[in-house]
Amino acid sequence: MSVQFYIILNEHAGSGRAGTLWPEIKEQLDAAQVSYQLAISEYPNHAVLLSEQFAKRIPDDPQQNWVVLAVGGDGTLHEALNGLTQLQRQYPIPVTYLPIGSGNDFARGAGMALKWEDALKQIIQCTHTTNYDIGSYDETIKQERGVFTNNLGIGFDAAIISQANQSKAKVWLNKHHMGSLSYLASALDVYYNQTGFTLTVHVGNQRDIYPNAFLVTTTNHPYFGGGVGIAPGATITDHKLHLVVIEKPHFFKLLWLALRLVFKRHLTSKAVHYYQATQVHLTVPAIEYGQLDGEEMGGRFFDVYVGVKSYPFWFDITI
Repeated sequence: MSVQFYIILNEHAGSGRAGTLWPEIKEQLDAAQVSYQLAISEYPNHAVLLSEQFAKRIPDDPQQNWVVLAVGGDGTLHEALNGLTQLQRQYPIPVTYLPIGSGNDFARGAGMALKWEDALKQIIQCTHTTNYDIGSYDETIKQERGVFTNNLGIGFDAAIISQANQSKAKVWLNKHHMGSLSYLASALDVYYNQTGFTLTVHVGNQRDIYPNAFLVTTTNHPYFGGGVGIAPGATITDHKLHLVVIEKPHFFKLLWLALRLVFKRHLTSKAVHYYQATQVHLTVPAIEYGQLDGEEMGGRFFDVYVGVKSYPFWFDITI
């Protein structure tokens, strides 16, 4: 199947790496005689608008041959996918991305190549769509709805992202491929300031209350935070959400948990609670930070229903 790409380029992704690499990417696209249109994402959430407007122009037809290609990180893919899902379509427009961000967790979870040159081959040599799981959420307090490819987090991880994004050192560290250090520095600071909070988890007819929740992550695949395997058994084809709740440990217990996390044995800890379900309902009656695919949701109360659905993607991991 011959396709055309609507490319949404986030030049700022990876602390500007996407913009720097674009001439090389364009050269390879042109050499492969790929047909495409280019749009530049110029500000936060611009890719949502760009992909939504594009979807409005494309007939809801099984014969249409467009694919939306996000060039950036997980956040750029997140925005593009949220724009594409604003409208109900019988035949959704396929989406893909070139992972040139600081985390690229969806690429890890999907089994895509992490080198952009190899990932580009997986995209332009692909011949068919593949349906993969994505998460959906409905936050009733602020009446926000949308989708995510990686995870929805409340508490510790979201607070780290918020603080790291405000760090002046993050840009320099990202440019030198040491972005994880900015998160580590923020993690130590957030640990001392992050208090436990009350969380209620509804899964089917089961209701569990955690008075000292610390990290709450609903994930679609194993990874968050740039390759941390928070849910080792999760896949983007199992049609399930994987919820990990960690109660606030003392500092040395946190270090022990971190060590167990490295060896993927953290889920057996008494401080860690693990759920697998097609839908979960989370309530937090306190102002806590939230994050979606590494993008900040801000500090807020939460009453959020999280589900799972499928969406067509355009890449071939066998290439």
